[in-house]
Amino acid sequence: MTLPDTPTLLSFWSRETVEGNVLLLMHLLGSMLLGMFVGYERSYHGRAAGMRTFSLVCMASTGIVAVFGMPEIWFGGQEITIITADGPSRVIQGIVTGIGFLGAGVIIHEGRSVSGLSTAASIWAAAAIGILIGLGFYVAGISLALLCAFSMSIVLQLEQWLPKLKRYYFELTYTVESQPDMHVLATLAKSYGLNLREDTISLGITKNHQICSFTATSGPKNHIDLGGLVKALQIEHGLERFSISPERN
Repeated sequence: MTLPDTPTLLSFWSRETVEGNVLLLMHLLGSMLLGMFVGYERSYHGRAAGMRTFSLVCMASTGIVAVFGMPEIWFGGQEITIITADGPSRVIQGIVTGIGFLGAGVIIHEGRSVSGLSTAASIWAAAAIGILIGLGFYVAGISLALLCAFSMSIVLQLEQWLPKLKRYYFELTYTVESQPDMHVLATLAKSYGLNLREDTISLGITKNHQICSFTATSGPKNHIDLGGLVKALQIEHGLERFSISPERN
């Protein structure tokens, strides 16, 4: 192996190379700030992916893309083959694919509910912000960061304000001698503001128990009395235990 000579080593500290590194540093700083800005909303709501995750995603995306815009200073400006026009496109495709795996890691399917979808989508958006900054589209990158913050805060409030169907998941465990009467359960649920969805009914049996599960819905204007429904279920014949949980997917 031949050791590099002095001119080769100095080429890594030439004026053009240093200027390119300073420009790249400015890209990274801007990307870090925008990533922290978008990630703060997730941190505020106690999500696992917060300011650190978002700033890292933004900076990494920026660094990978931005360096492809400076082929003339690669390896200290030594003789290299200039990249083709579709080079950055392949890099961006790789970033988007990698971020997909990171986003999948924050999606949690627990019971009948799915959480983490907004965090996964915002991580993907953070990668897009980093790509835009890396390509030099500062206005577009800043605009996307502002729109992401708007979507995750103001749009969330709007979503909560707009009328929507409420869904609840019921799981009832009966003694093996008892038979759940779905007509009685549907009438009982309706008297407390819920409509039993017959297409969601699931029945199962074990050695000692019979298990019945279903989803009940309620319109935005319906009054739901879960407390009264719980008291009514407590005296249901043959019912040993039950659970009611909000369902969202």
